Amino acid sequence: ALDRREVYGTSGPRILLWFDLLAGNGEIARPMGGEMRTAEAPRFRIRAMGAMEQQPGCPDQSVAALGAGRLQRLCYGECYNPGSRRQRIDRLEVIRVRPQGFAGEPLAKLIDDPWRVIPCDSADELCTAEFGDPEYAGAARDTIYYVRAIQQPTDAVNGDGLRCDYDSEGNCVAVKPCHGDYRLDRSDDCLAKVEERAWSSPIYLDYAP
Repeated sequence: ALDRREVYGTSGPRILLWFDLLAGNGEIARPMGGEMRTAEAPRFRIRAMGAMEQQPGCPDQSVAALGAGRLQRLCYGECYNPGSRRQRIDRLEVIRVRPQGFAGEPLAKLIDDPWRVIPCDSADELCTAEFGDPEYAGAARDTIYYVRAIQQPTDAVNGDGLRCDYDSEGNCVAVKPCHGDYRLDRSDDCLAKVEERAWSSPIYLDYAP
């Protein structure tokens, strides 16, 4: 998979993500990390599932292997301890990048981030979407696509390093930083809501008339 670049990364949680270029019959022509020479407007499919919801504490096998005392010292008694339900994927974001056609070509119009935002159905564990790029053939240039899967907000330790107080216009007017040292009480783990995410490897399209 690494040799094929058929891989993706996450911000930590074990989110599942697939990103594929589709052939005309709907089958997979190239998975993420793939390359293809084409002049036809491409069509893609994204599928994503959130990470398993964490249960408090550690599973029995971890306690049996290391002991409760050691787990408390190592990780404050919290381990990877997945439940039976998954977090919800909130939305999918598509990023489109067109490499420079000549040295010095301005980058601002070449990077669309995000190019598309696709909301996910809150009732479905699997978020899936198909989309095309009708502008590809007319642009007649190489194009790169990758996607992000954004999970519903969840609490994270040190999720907000500044802990801003905001005014009525949304400006940060005061901070209570999470220093992570003697300046904070040991019980203060700076919990804050974050949107965990997964990033796919890109799919590379070489324009070839």
